[in-house]
Amino acid sequence: RLDGRWALHLEAQLRRADPLGRTTQQLLLRPGVLFNVGGGAQLGAGYAWVETAVYGEAPAAAPFGEHRAWQQLVVPATTGPVRWSTRFRTEQRWIAQVPRRGAEPTAWRYRDRVRVMTRASVDAPRLGLPLRRAYLTSYGELFLHAGESWEGQIFDQSRLAAQVGWRVTPRLRVEGGYMQQYIQRGGSRLGENNHTLVVTMFATTGR
Repeated sequence: RLDGRWALHLEAQLRRADPLGRTTQQLLLRPGVLFNVGGGAQLGAGYAWVETAVYGEAPAAAPFGEHRAWQQLVVPATTGPVRWSTRFRTEQRWIAQVPRRGAEPTAWRYRDRVRVMTRASVDAPRLGLPLRRAYLTSYGELFLHAGESWEGQIFDQSRLAAQVGWRVTPRLRVEGGYMQQYIQRGGSRLGENNHTLVVTMFATTGR
């Protein structure tokens, strides 16, 4: 946090393609700037770098990178004991086309994507559980291609998750649980279904 309205954001994800973490799937780095517009709503924008490895039953020909610009709006709400958060995100993507391992990209294909995520959280004591720092959370997210795409598809992927969270301190919390991810693979028309163990740490610093 920089002050009451502005904040810097940094997200890092290391995704593995097997339970023991031996196979790399993706690396994602997403820095950005956030602005509180009032009422708990927040605007954000930034850049992301994504590096995808060769993995799975229908692997890519070679590892490839992706540049993204992103913009988002997050709107909170409350219904009884449940805290809601809806995030609307747009992405402009430049995806490297790499013909084989060790080769340089032959082109950077551009496409637009929109994402909508709704998240619900409830504190464990509100459910009668004697765990003052614990909470339960779940979310669903839909990814859609916008504008022209070279495969002609609209649906990109979906995610559904259920997790347990723990507030270590007022500025540090951890979550762990399950996420089901379904991806519609572009030109191949193959579906990729990922059953995923997710462990996340959230930290806030500054004012």
